[in-house]
Parts: sequence; C-alpha cells; structure tokens
Amino acid sequence: MNLTTCFLCCREAVRSIARRAGGPRGGRIINVGSRAAMNPAGGAIAYSVSKAGVIALTQCLADEVKASRILVNAVIPSIIDTAANRQAMPAAAQAVGDRWPKPAAIAGAIAWLASPANQLVSGALLPVYGEA
Repeated sequence: MNLTTCFLCCREAVRSIARRAGGPRGGRIINVGSRAAMNPAGGAIAYSVSKAGVIALTQCLADEVKASRILVNAVIPSIIDTAANRQAMPAAAQAVGDRWPKPAAIAGAIAWLASPANQLVSGALLPVYGEA
C-alpha cells in the first residue's frame, strides 16, 4: 500500500504539473518515508521494504523530472506522536513518546520543502526523528 499509492500519486502529480497551462514549469512533490526504511529491523519487514521503495522512488523520480524543474523530496519521520501510536505502543510512549516528532513539526518540514523558498533541494531525504 505505501509504495503503490505513492507511485500513483507521484505519477499523477507529474502529469498534472506537466499539463499546467500559462504558468511556469516546475513544482514540488514531497513523499513520506520512514525511519524504519533507513534503519531496518525485524518485526516490520513489509512496512520497512515498502517505505524503502518510497525512498528509492523519491530519489529516482527527482532525477527523472529535474529538467522539468520539479523538485522531489521525502520527509523521513520516526514514530509520529499520535494518539493511535501511543495506544498501540504504550511502553514506548511512556519511555520516549514525549520526544517523538509531532505532526505539526513534520508538516513544517513538508511546508518548507513545498515552498518557493526551496529552489534547489531535490532528491533529499529529510530526517524528522525528534529525539527518539
């Protein structure tokens, strides 16, 4: 699910950006990977492999669309501080949950990558780990 949906969304985003009439070429695509793909371990093989695919897709696509001025990057969060994650992992949440990245912090990283201020960064994997 992680890789397939990411691929399909990227494909349609590139098509949409390429179709835009009247505006400058270029755009931004930001994917969401996972620390589990950067530091794989047992117990979450399918998840880690699918997120590793997102990372490879991000970097390959960044290279393929650079002539069209489309910047493609990924944020790489660790365990995100959500109610569902705290409920699913109560021991981890008690031990380090206050240091898990908050959704707003991840959104801030995405907002900068998507902003006009980002003129050059493409193919990057931006860790958003918090302190955990």
